[in-house]
This record gives sequence, structure tokens and C-alpha cells, in this order.
Amino acid sequence: MFNDFIKHYNIIRDILRDCFLYGCFSRDGLESKRNVSSRKVSYEMRRIQQYVEDKYIKIDKDGRYKLLSLTYDFLRHTDNFLVNTYMTRSFTRTDLHTYFFILLFIQSQKDACSSNTIENSLAQEGCLSFDRISSKTIERKLAEMSESIGVLSYETIKRTKYYSVAPDILSQLNNDELKELLIAVSLYKNVMFPVTAGYYCEQTIKDYLNYERHASAEKIDFFNYRHVHFHPVIEEQILWEILYAVHQGRKVKLNYHSPKSQTGGGSSKVLSPYKIRYDVRHGRFYLISFSNYGKCIVSRLDRIENVEILDEIFQRSDFVEVYQKQMCCSWSSVSLDEAKAPENVKLEVVVDELTEGYIIDKIMNEIPDGALEKIDNGLYHVSFQINDSGELIPWIRGYAGYVRVLESPQLAERLLKDWKEMLISYGIVQ
Repeated sequence: MFNDFIKHYNIIRDILRDCFLYGCFSRDGLESKRNVSSRKVSYEMRRIQQYVEDKYIKIDKDGRYKLLSLTYDFLRHTDNFLVNTYMTRSFTRTDLHTYFFILLFIQSQKDACSSNTIENSLAQEGCLSFDRISSKTIERKLAEMSESIGVLSYETIKRTKYYSVAPDILSQLNNDELKELLIAVSLYKNVMFPVTAGYYCEQTIKDYLNYERHASAEKIDFFNYRHVHFHPVIEEQILWEILYAVHQGRKVKLNYHSPKSQTGGGSSKVLSPYKIRYDVRHGRFYLISFSNYGKCIVSRLDRIENVEILDEIFQRSDFVEVYQKQMCCSWSSVSLDEAKAPENVKLEVVVDELTEGYIIDKIMNEIPDGALEKIDNGLYHVSFQINDSGELIPWIRGYAGYVRVLESPQLAERLLKDWKEMLISYGIVQ
């Protein structure tokens, strides 16, 4: 999905993270933080601004420094504009001509063609110069178009491959059915991960309708989404590589950035990837993996620079028991330390039974292993265990006025401190 077209996206991802999303550094500010030149940062920032529309970019000033950030309203902007940042191409003009002429020639032939036939015919017609393109290059392009891109198919006869245009997999669908498929893809492109594949699929169907069927593919804007975050899409190349490693049972080397004060490049870890977790509320991917000593490691994907898939293999079944032990009471991403036990939490929930009874059902759906006890009309106690009660704080804030902590002094103290800081920041208390 990524490797054949996208070159050096890790550089674009870094600038997006630091200058537009999480850090919001200026060009000079980033240069002082990282081992990167201001010229390189400026170049990548200009490239990103070509992909992302101006309406999504907010510009602030900090003295003489210009700070860029991304801003959007998910209720009005239902398409993930960050997918466009994957449209990086490293093709030369010769590359594009070669793809185009190969496909055009094969499509003009009644029978499948060997690479020698394609090469000689293009040379005779003046579409190909052996001074600029070698036979190996033609063979490599044919392999990409058949094995990676899928626009060509081939059969092998006496060790020679004969190429033809791949069958039209959409030929059995009429235009109305294609439009119904387009609607379905337009929905799932934002809710099924990785989402970039859905955006590519949607664009392919639109182009197919327009250029193959000569039918209008109207813009589909039927859906609004809640808790659909756009920013995790820039981690999807990393996500894709990790998922591949998980399914192949191969270890990975995760490379992280290091501050400019450190020398010797970024830090790295060799791990056995086990599972991906996604925090719906905050839009973060986490990798749950294990070290060579069996220690559970939780890594945020938005802090990983790149992934190397190693040849060393592991058995995923070896970690089933330890994963269940260390992550079964995790609210989101915190593993249980070996020397600790899960923390007991009890909450009091007060609702109006007639108008707010749904809140109890909602809470219990979000705490599937919780125990519910009805104390009185509109008064409930909810008990459960969690690895780290600090993970509950954002969730409890969402139920302000309904939920009170009865058990877990640490959680109650942290909530009290947070509320006090909030009231002070708004000038309500001194």
C-alpha cells in the first residue's frame, strides 16, 4: 500500500508531528531541539503546505517566530485531509513515461506479450531509448505493475512471462451498484484502520466511474463522525509495518528520536510485537510488545521514527498468558508492574432515573468487567479494578456532575488537584 509509491515519508511525518500537530515548534525552535537543519525543515514545511489546504492551517506569532498548527472541525470536515500528505512521489519523468507506454502497448495487443516483445516494440516506435532505460528496468517495471500495483497479470510459459492487462474486477457491477459501493467505502474509510487504504479505494472507484464508465461520481458527504481523529493517519505507515510483522511472527526494531543534546543518533529497541491498541477518545495507537526478557513494553506510535522488520522470529503464543495478566485491567495503555496488583476503584453515580437512566447503561458498556449495585432510586455504585487509576481521569471528567470517587484515594486526590488547577486558570478561585 505504501512502499511502492511513498519515499522517505518519515521526514514528512516528523515535520508534521513537530511543527503542525504536537510540538508546534518554529523552524528555528525545531533546529535547536533536534539534529536537523533549518533549511531542511523549511523545505518540508513548504511541501506539506502544498498538500494541506490553507483552511486547515492556523498561523500564530511568537515574537519573530511563526508557529503553524492544524485546525479542523470534524463535524464540518469529514474527509481526512492528512491523507494527502502521503501523495509524495519520487518518480522521474522517464518513470512515468515508461509506466504509461508499457500499459498502452499491452492494452493495444490482442495476445499477451513477453518482456522482450514489449521492449523491442517500444524501441521501434521511438517510445523507448536504451541509452536511458535498460532491459532490467523494463523487467522491474513489469514486475511492479503485476505483483505490486496489480494493473497487469501474467502467465509463465517455458520460463517466460507473458503479460496482459489484469481483468476488470468491477465489470460485474453496474453503475448504480458501483455508486452504492462508493457510499459504503466513504463510510468505512474513516472508521476502519488503516484508513488510508479506504481513501485510496474511494478515489480508485471515482476514477473508474469517471474514466472507464463515463459516469459522474458525485461527491458523497452523507456522514458525520464522533471521536474520529485525523492525526493518527500519519502513523499508518508505521502501523502497517507493525501489523505485517505481527502476522509474520517477526521481531521489529523501533527507532526513536533523541534530543539534540544527545549524540549517536536516536534510541532503539528490539521487540516482539504482540498487539495494537487504539485509544478512541484521544486518537492514539499503542503497540503492546515484549522484550527479549519477556517484559511487557507499551509504545506510542506517534513517538516512533521508523520500524525495521527483522529476520528473527518469535512465537506469538508464548505471550498470551503474560499479556492477559498485565493488560487485562488496563483502561487504555498502562501495563501492570510485576510487583503490583490492580487498583480497586469504586464510583458513586447519581442520575435522574426518568431522564438519565441511559447514563448507567453507557457507563457499564464502557466498564465491561464492572460490578453494578443499585443503592437507591437514582443512586448506584460501580466497582472494578484497573492497572492505573490515573487513566480514568479524562473519562471521569466526561461524567462531571454524575460520578464521585468513593474508593481509591490516589484517584480522588488527583481529580481534586486537577479541578483546583482548572478553577484557578479560569479565575474562579485564587
